[in-house]
Amino acid sequence: MKNKPAVLGYPSSNNLGDFIQSIATAAWMYPEKPLILNRDQLSKYSGPRVKLVMNGWFMEQPENWPPSAEIIPLFISFHLNPTAERGMLTSEGIAYFKKHQPIGCRDFYTQKTLEKHGIKTYFSACLTLSLKRAHFVKGNEDRKGILVISPLERLLPTQEITKSKGLKKLLYRGVQKIKRPFKAKKYQKAMKRLDTYLSLFDEEIQFRTQLMSPQTHTESERKKAAVEQLECIAKAKLVITSRIHTALPAVAFATPVLFLSDGLDHPNQKSRLEGMESFFTIWTTDYLKNQAALIPEPKKTPKMILNRFEKELTAFLKD
Repeated sequence: MKNKPAVLGYPSSNNLGDFIQSIATAAWMYPEKPLILNRDQLSKYSGPRVKLVMNGWFMEQPENWPPSAEIIPLFISFHLNPTAERGMLTSEGIAYFKKHQPIGCRDFYTQKTLEKHGIKTYFSACLTLSLKRAHFVKGNEDRKGILVISPLERLLPTQEITKSKGLKKLLYRGVQKIKRPFKAKKYQKAMKRLDTYLSLFDEEIQFRTQLMSPQTHTESERKKAAVEQLECIAKAKLVITSRIHTALPAVAFATPVLFLSDGLDHPNQKSRLEGMESFFTIWTTDYLKNQAALIPEPKKTPKMILNRFEKELTAFLKD
C-alpha cells in the first residue's frame, strides 16, 4: 500500500511564511492532496504511515522531538533554530538525524550545527526557490509597482514572551520595558529612511504584512492569505522586505528583491540568514541613504539547487 504524502501544518503560527513553505512542498505532490501534520506535534502522530517533507523552521516545542515512527521523513530545506537546539539535539534526537541523513539544510548555520554532532548534511537552500511564477499570475501578466512586505518588524517594540519563571521572568520583563522606547525610536528612524528611499520611485507602492493572528484567522484563512501574498510577489516590479519567505519566492519568480536586515542581529534571527546572501541583496536602511531609484536585476536560482530538489523529491515521493 502506498504511503500517503504529507506536509507540515501550523495551527498556531502567525507567520504566512510557514504556509508558503508548505505550499511550495505541496506543489511537488500535485495533483494528490497531501495530509497536513502539525509541525510541533509530530511525536504524537499515530495515523497511517506517511511520507513527510521536513522543510522549514524547527521548532516551537522541541520537547516533541523526534517524530513518530509512523512518519517517513525527508529532510530538505531544514532549519534548526538556536532556541530549539538543546531540546532537539539530545542523544535520541541526534540518533534520529543520523538515521535519516544526509540532512538538506536551508542555511549554513543549521549545517554547521548538525555537523558538529557527526551528522551528514548538504546545503539545500529553501524549497520555496522551486515555486513557479506561472502558478500565481495569469498568462504573461505585466509587473506593476513596488511591494513592501513586513519591513523592519523585528525593530518593533512588541511584548516579548519568555519561558523563564519567578525572579528571572520579572527581570526579563523589566529589561524589555526599559528597551521599548529605544526600540520604538530605532524603528521610526529606519522607517523614515525607507520612506525617503521609496519617494525616489515613480511607482505605485503597496504595503502588506506577513503576519496574521491565529486568534482571529483560521488556518485555512491564513493559507489563503499566503497564496494571495505569492500572487502579489509574482506581479511586482520590486519587492522590499525583512522576511526570508517573501524574499525567496521573489527570487523564484525572478522578481527583483531587496532585503532589509535592521533588527536581525540576534543569533536566533541571524542564523537563518547564513547562506541567503547569494540569493538576494541584503542591506540595512543606513545603506539606502546613498542609493538611486534603480530596480536591480533579479538573481537566479542556481540550476544545481533546483536539480537536487527534483532528484530528492521525485525519488522520495515515488510509489
